[in-house]
Amino acid sequence: MRRYNVFGKKLSKTKALPLMILIFVAVIAGYYLMSVYQNQKLEELEQREVELNLEISQLINNQEDVTYLEIGELMPFLPSSYDKQSIDNEILIAKNLALFELTDTFSHTITNDVNSPFDEALDQQIKFTRINVSFNVDDHIKALSFMDSIIDMTTIYHIDFMDLSFLTNGNVQVDMVIYTFYYDMNE
Repeated sequence: MRRYNVFGKKLSKTKALPLMILIFVAVIAGYYLMSVYQNQKLEELEQREVELNLEISQLINNQEDVTYLEIGELMPFLPSSYDKQSIDNEILIAKNLALFELTDTFSHTITNDVNSPFDEALDQQIKFTRINVSFNVDDHIKALSFMDSIIDMTTIYHIDFMDLSFLTNGNVQVDMVIYTFYYDMNE
């Protein structure tokens, strides 16, 4: 057998068929490995979803005695003016209490003098402030901890909407709409 072709180039002794078979086996193995990995991640996410649903069910079923005050009784507890700085501070305190890390993304916007989130008509002097919060964390417990921290603040907050989505990378994307109130003495 010749070692060089007619142009002087060295001939390879490897055959194309074994190389093609090796590539085919590698592709099939890669496909099955990716499939197994995807199924494991899916099972993990389903398990986390079940855990979260159980926590939500426990929170819903946890019946605590709640005393509701009339609007007139709440007036002394409402701020008398809009204070964006104190709202910012309380949102950041709640974020820190929820143990957010530097890698967690967090943003919020505050809009003053918006429409009421309630169906009932309230006193015209009660003004509403909407806070849109969006964050991406690595654990859904941080989202629930943030919500609990907001509820425990001294300022009265109303959580109107919360959307919690599990992402494919294992993180949790949360969007919230929160309202707070103040009693405008100037109007």
